Amino acid sequence: MVVLHRAVQAEDKAARRSTILHAAQSLLARDPENFASVAQVAEEAGLAKGTVYLYFKTKEEMLMAIHAEQATRLFDVVEALIAAQGPGLTVEQCVDAFCGFVRGNPLFLQLAGKCHSSFERNIDPEFMYQFRLGVATRLAQLGPQIEAVFPLLQAGQGVELLNHTYAFGIGTWQLCDPSHDPEGLARPGLNVLRKDVQTVMRRGLMALWRGYALPEPSALPQPIAPASSKGTSS
Repeated sequence: MVVLHRAVQAEDKAARRSTILHAAQSLLARDPENFASVAQVAEEAGLAKGTVYLYFKTKEEMLMAIHAEQATRLFDVVEALIAAQGPGLTVEQCVDAFCGFVRGNPLFLQLAGKCHSSFERNIDPEFMYQFRLGVATRLAQLGPQIEAVFPLLQAGQGVELLNHTYAFGIGTWQLCDPSHDPEGLARPGLNVLRKDVQTVMRRGLMALWRGYALPEPSALPQPIAPASSKGTSS
């Protein structure tokens, strides 16, 4: 194995980080259910294990970083769609963009579900904060753009709609996707759960987006107020 020298310059560090994540994604694609160890990622990337630890303290942080990059690409897809279609943007185009992204990135929803559950206990709080901050920043930018296209939406509901889309996608995958438990879902009596993920997800998201963006004005839900932080005084 050829071990590359330690990166010093900022651009070298960014390239090295990208190399690590590319190696991690390659291993994940080969075996989505049993993610490789840091040592295996290091070998795949042609790096010393200690070098990988300079960028990621745990393998869960690597997986979180992969998901963060995927989320950024999804936000870019939505933003480009809004810019291209403008006021002519339809609910169908929004839903199809999300479903198309999921179809082209089959690990996206799997990682999403784990990033908000089992991964958190093995991720540095500051690392998690930076991930959430990046997501919140993009949501704050895209929410008003969604509201501008669908004027029946009230202020704040663009962000709500994007959040609910993400949550519905995760839930659909966890409930219906057979890849993570093919034998379990094949057992008798579970036929109601053996559904095509893409079909279920598109139907549900169409109902969600139509309910938000195309209802009678009187039927619109009120925006959900942010929950107050624990420990704050009034």
